[in-house]
Amino acid sequence: MDTNALFIPGRFGVDIFEELERLGYRHIIVLKAVMNELDRLRLDLKGKDKRAANVGYSILLRYLQHNTPEQEQIPGRCKVTLDVADVGGMNTDDLIVGVAVKKNAAVLTIDEPLKRKLTKAGIVTVYLRGKSRLEEKG
Repeated sequence: MDTNALFIPGRFGVDIFEELERLGYRHIIVLKAVMNELDRLRLDLKGKDKRAANVGYSILLRYLQHNTPEQEQIPGRCKVTLDVADVGGMNTDDLIVGVAVKKNAAVLTIDEPLKRKLTKAGIVTVYLRGKSRLEEKG
């Protein structure tokens, strides 16, 4: 998933992990670059965007903490892992596309330019539909 996907719970009240499970996704990959970008935005943003970034960050941390070897996975929930893939000089969107191609993975995003890049690369895109649920395209 990309950074703005983690804003969905705080902006629209949609449980993205529950929705991803509904679509059949059991393993979610979050790039370290995405987590770093979200952490930076939490400090820079104001108002409802700051709140949405904080909500997304805290949910992500909760999943990551429950998916360590020391702790059990959240019962009935998908597994979330952090991927530290880093290709020097690549922006986060290009890094997401590269990892998705390499791992044959779908990407959750509400970012239109990234959706176009993913479509061009033949990657399945998961997106917010009607501000209430996630759907797949591609």
